[in-house]
Amino acid sequence: MRLTNLFKSKDNKLKAAFRAIKADMDFMDHSHNALKDSTNEWIIFLDQENRDLKARVRELEKKLDNLNDSLDEQELSVLRTI
Repeated sequence: MRLTNLFKSKDNKLKAAFRAIKADMDFMDHSHNALKDSTNEWIIFLDQENRDLKARVRELEKKLDNLNDSLDEQELSVLRTI
């Protein structure tokens, strides 16, 4: 029996089963798409946070370098006075 003939038959249980499967598949597709959207939002958020943190680290490294340079100058000036 061909699949098209199954739907033409008067077997309501079979029709109901196929409708239930279709409804389940639609629900799974919707849930899967929602999960993909949520995952994409998290990726975008985490990427931006990562960029911000890297910029902050670069800024702190520059401040540390400047602090080390100023300390070196202070030490040199103390040595020069001695």
